[in-house]
Amino acid sequence: MQSEAIELQDIVKRYAQSLAVRLREIRRYLHQRPELSEQEYETTEFIEDLIVTLGLTPHLAGDRRGAWVDLDASVSNQKHRVAIRGDIDALPIQTLLETSYASRVDCVMHACGHDAHATMAWGALAILTELANDNLLPDGTATRIIFQPAEETSTGGRHMIESGALEGVDSAIALHVDPSRPVGTFGYRDGAFTAGCDSFCMIINGQAGHGARPHLTGDTVGAAAHWISTIYERLPRHQDAREPIVVNVGQISGGHAANVVPAEVKLSGTLRTLSAESAMRARHQLMQISEALELTYSVTTQLTFGTHTPPVVNDIRVNSLLRFAASKIVGDANVRDIEQPSMGAEDFAFFASKVPAAMMRIGVAGVDVGSQPLHTPTFDIDESALVHGAAVLALAAIELSTGNLP
Repeated sequence: MQSEAIELQDIVKRYAQSLAVRLREIRRYLHQRPELSEQEYETTEFIEDLIVTLGLTPHLAGDRRGAWVDLDASVSNQKHRVAIRGDIDALPIQTLLETSYASRVDCVMHACGHDAHATMAWGALAILTELANDNLLPDGTATRIIFQPAEETSTGGRHMIESGALEGVDSAIALHVDPSRPVGTFGYRDGAFTAGCDSFCMIINGQAGHGARPHLTGDTVGAAAHWISTIYERLPRHQDAREPIVVNVGQISGGHAANVVPAEVKLSGTLRTLSAESAMRARHQLMQISEALELTYSVTTQLTFGTHTPPVVNDIRVNSLLRFAASKIVGDANVRDIEQPSMGAEDFAFFASKVPAAMMRIGVAGVDVGSQPLHTPTFDIDESALVHGAAVLALAAIELSTGNLP
């Protein structure tokens, strides 16, 4: 059995390497033609065509945004269907890359690596398809490749679930590019992997008036400033220090003139925690601080919570087989522990809340390219990582389908 596993991993690596040029072409095509969340129609159509070229039949999600495809070996010994997820949306960022494959769309860019994620997911599908065509796909292998829109707005995971993409799926895996890790390495972590995130909106209303006489107004701007400083101070102090919390106000709007106290100030931001319990306590604290603001200032407040993304909690058993696959592709020394979870959010969490799931980080930092941070206008990757990622996803899917999970 061990000799068969070694032989299979070598075949997977060889197939992956043979796809290197095609993977680079696909990633660059996607990078040049990014689409924002909720608008991924052309990207979905391109992916649909890629699936068809492999002789497979894609299933389109609702509104023709997002797709999935199944590839199974003989089902006589089928134990487990695993989904591989790759996201496809981009960010509202103007690229500063000066490359032949830089984004051609003004103020839209794949600055979070979703072009790479989708490419590696397709690469895994191509490897599995070639194994099946050569009668080398192990009996019982059952996979589903999911190309998901709208990760950045935390609506795409639910969109795919509502469209039926997880029906019949027993576990799910995914990779996320990491510019802090060298190409050829992976990062893994059991348990909490990314934070949950709540968006919020705070509206403060009060009597408008002249800037020379704020005492006759609701002093809405002063109230907003006080509210921000209070939540930044109070929320961490009312949370167990062993349970991190990050609150951030990212938008403030109000007023049209320097000498006027406006009638309304609007603030919006995010609240990030690693557990549902911490999130509930933090939301309660925000409500209490907002109510107290009305007593301190002559204002009324309206605090509402919008999109909620749960934390990604890696299933230990799924994660162990994903890690095993990575070690077989790049070697044990190149699969490294992640000591602390990320406080960034990831809507793969919606898949992970439905089935046992795990996500790993894949290093994309090369000697000359790939070390710029995520969500920046100079973000890029060392494209040799695409081969490693496709191979790991393909081998992990086989191991999960035919391995030790019940």
